[in-house]
Amino acid sequence: MSADPFPELPAERAHLSFARACRDAMIDRFCALDPNASADEMTKEYIEVTVAEALEDLRTPGAGDFFGRIETAHKAVANERFYIGRRHIEDESHDPVVIDWRAPIAAPFYRATHADSFGLAHRRRFTAVDGEFTAYLDEQLDDPHHESTGSGIPDPVLAEIGAVRTGAMREIVATIQAEQDMIIRAPLDQCLVVQGGPGTGKTAVGLHRAAYLLFEHRHRLVRDGVLVVGPNSVFLDYIGNVLPSLGERSVQQRTALELCVPRVQITGEDEHGVRRWKGAAEMLGRLEGASVAHISVPTDDLRVPIGARTLVITRGEIAAWIAQALHANTPVNKRRSSLKGIVQRDMLRRFDRDDVWEKAPILRAAIAKAWPTQLPTTMVDKLLAALDVGPAGKRRRWTVADQFLVDEANSLLNGTPFTFGHVVVDEAQDHSAVALRCIGRRSPTGSMTILGDLAQSTTPAGQQEWEQVLAYVRAVAGEVAHLTIGYRVPAPILDVANRLLPYTAVTAAASRSVRTEGEAPTVRVAEADDLADAVADEATIVRRRHHNTGIVAPASLHAPIAAALARRGLRASDRVHNLANDEVPIFQPEAVKGLEFDGVIVVNPHQIFDDSALGARLLYVAMTRAVQVLHIVTDATVPAPIVS
Repeated sequence: MSADPFPELPAERAHLSFARACRDAMIDRFCALDPNASADEMTKEYIEVTVAEALEDLRTPGAGDFFGRIETAHKAVANERFYIGRRHIEDESHDPVVIDWRAPIAAPFYRATHADSFGLAHRRRFTAVDGEFTAYLDEQLDDPHHESTGSGIPDPVLAEIGAVRTGAMREIVATIQAEQDMIIRAPLDQCLVVQGGPGTGKTAVGLHRAAYLLFEHRHRLVRDGVLVVGPNSVFLDYIGNVLPSLGERSVQQRTALELCVPRVQITGEDEHGVRRWKGAAEMLGRLEGASVAHISVPTDDLRVPIGARTLVITRGEIAAWIAQALHANTPVNKRRSSLKGIVQRDMLRRFDRDDVWEKAPILRAAIAKAWPTQLPTTMVDKLLAALDVGPAGKRRRWTVADQFLVDEANSLLNGTPFTFGHVVVDEAQDHSAVALRCIGRRSPTGSMTILGDLAQSTTPAGQQEWEQVLAYVRAVAGEVAHLTIGYRVPAPILDVANRLLPYTAVTAAASRSVRTEGEAPTVRVAEADDLADAVADEATIVRRRHHNTGIVAPASLHAPIAAALARRGLRASDRVHNLANDEVPIFQPEAVKGLEFDGVIVVNPHQIFDDSALGARLLYVAMTRAVQVLHIVTDATVPAPIVS
């Protein structure tokens, strides 16, 4: 009879039960607290809020559980043992039973190798099925000759990475790898750009970084707030469960467009060239110039009657007042407000009178005429009209690009209306310079995490250099970190997709997948008239093995594909979260970025990759959404770069 491969499993299961019992006891202790016994109303309110947050935290799924164990290496004393989990759990003596993954003492669990053990002697990773341990993997880190590796990607991690997708993004707290952990725990006071190819975990790293920073700097960030900016509402729905599962519910998640103030009614759509031009960095300079272009100096000197006396104020003196106000660093309309104090001080100095401003309406009128208040919408409308971009005034049909111009105009004129202590931006490579300035203004300290992949830059005004992005968000301290290891896309698919990188016109290193096993992409050729039915048939076949299957196709093919799906009892959907059993997501390549499916069907790749750099990036995006299998259905020859 073979030896038991997991002799300590009963003891570990017992400790899991103990941890859960300690969690329940913590809940009971919090419930027993009586805020009414507080000394004052403020203390009572503080206790009520604290208890409510703690109870919500302890009642979330996974609280009380752990996924790892570490033992420190001490020569003089017995090794210390710590269990790593999603929440801090303690016993009745307030000794830790489970350590929160974000605590500094937990960092070696993610980073230790034989080359650098980070003070650990041993690490154990648990495999759980339906909340119960079924196996564990041991790594002896203080013995380089031990049979355990202490490096590479352990089997429990690979099993979790390859698990079936549900249509909602999951937290990766049990499977964070060393290069990801270094980014997650990077200092708060910087703008950190994270460049990584498909499946390297950029989004998950950004969200876990937000959770870590809230843990490490809770007082500051609860006060100042944390913002996550996603590319669209579908993406925000997809990631919506991650931060709550990590115990953080106060983080605001919005699209960049939702940040804009004041809002305009968007009824127009720009051509790609106009959209690129409106979002370019040159427009930032034009807006700055337009914010003060309406200010002028009177053509004549001003005679101001004050009682029996007439004061003569020269146009040069008024110009000096205006110049002094303009020299300030505040928003333009606030600089205008400072004119009153400047004039009053000058009048008191020259004429020994402090009532000139109040008693001289002619002076106030002259100042108002020289420096009128300007509205951001009016400013942008006049600028675009002067540049001969569409009809001015009430006839203007505002576009998405215009909305970002209006937000920047508002910030220049009135200041940014709301800011945050830290901002996480996903798919940042797709934002225009103007949109990046809009986002960057939401973090006045420059504390940001910018996530993206230059090879996936697919919008007309998107980015091709991270150094430029840092300039657009006005980062004071910034650096670029690289994620190079892919965990999501199997190597047989990623290796084919990587062949498109030389055609993307950006410098981006190919990521390598740890999932060496898998199926190579398949190709199904159909006649043009039969294409939609071939796609629907392929979807039916793939869904038998991988229910979470999505279709990526040019927009012109969506209607016939939807009709073909309907003939097979399936419904096309434009979302990925909370899908019904008969729904199949279908997206354009531009809209599928950041999402993932077990099975992906890419339709007519030759229409997506039109020999342009943009087309190469779009096809690269489409192909790398697959976690398990990639099927190509086409009515023409597959593009040469992806043919083996």
